[in-house]
Amino acid sequence: MLRRAVCTVAVLLIAGAPPAAASVTIGQLAPGTPTGFADPSGTLDILQPAVTSGNTYVAPGNGTITSWSHNAAAGAGQMMTFKVFRPVSGSTYAVVGHDGPRPLTGGAVNAFPANVGVQPGDVIGLSFSVAPPAKAWSFAVPGEAFLRRSGNLADGQSGAFDPNPDFRVNVTAVFDPTNAFTLRGIILHRKNGTAELKLRVPNPGELAISGKGVKGLTRAVTVTSPHTVRLPITSTGKKRAKLNQTSRVRVTAKVTYTPTGGDPSTQSRKLKLKKL
Repeated sequence: MLRRAVCTVAVLLIAGAPPAAASVTIGQLAPGTPTGFADPSGTLDILQPAVTSGNTYVAPGNGTITSWSHNAAAGAGQMMTFKVFRPVSGSTYAVVGHDGPRPLTGGAVNAFPANVGVQPGDVIGLSFSVAPPAKAWSFAVPGEAFLRRSGNLADGQSGAFDPNPDFRVNVTAVFDPTNAFTLRGIILHRKNGTAELKLRVPNPGELAISGKGVKGLTRAVTVTSPHTVRLPITSTGKKRAKLNQTSRVRVTAKVTYTPTGGDPSTQSRKLKLKKL
């Protein structure tokens, strides 16, 4: 049986997350110039937890909403607020963040920057006054339904929502998956002079290993959910020869993580391989 020793050496960050990541668009916009709706007074919160076709309105992982868009109805004086809702239970949702209210240019697609952190399962939606001027908060899709609630929930507040049949919410958002992962330690296999590097990834994606004297993976490791992963560390070339001669060698393993739909980030760890 292999003897294992867990080392708690410090992590040496060679390169952190890049300043910008690739992105995924969630949600859908009304086609053309949509028709506006108006009632005498009141406010609504709306969200779209499911669709039968096209882009989902649900955050696919851990990350940040960096912008949102709405295809406005014709007419001046419209205001709209973007919100992110988190399921609580059943038809109850809590607001985890928002942007706005923002003034809209009528008859055009309006886009705004945002900075709202999200988790897998969070749902994007809108909040607005139903009073004139008319606003195109939704568009017709027979057989579907969004959820609506009278009132304007603040961040951290929750409430129960009711279905609104045959319509879909008119909003999209840009989701940037986080590529920040954590190196958690190593497990040494002294019998053959190898190791396993433990790390935690926040989203689905792929992992690769590189480094001078470190044997790379024959194929990238695919991760399908936030997960703790063990990657094999094996010396090669001159480093392997030194290990065989002296029973120990220092290497620097570089791990590159690329979240699905995002940009890669790389971290490095120095470690000492030992062989009995």
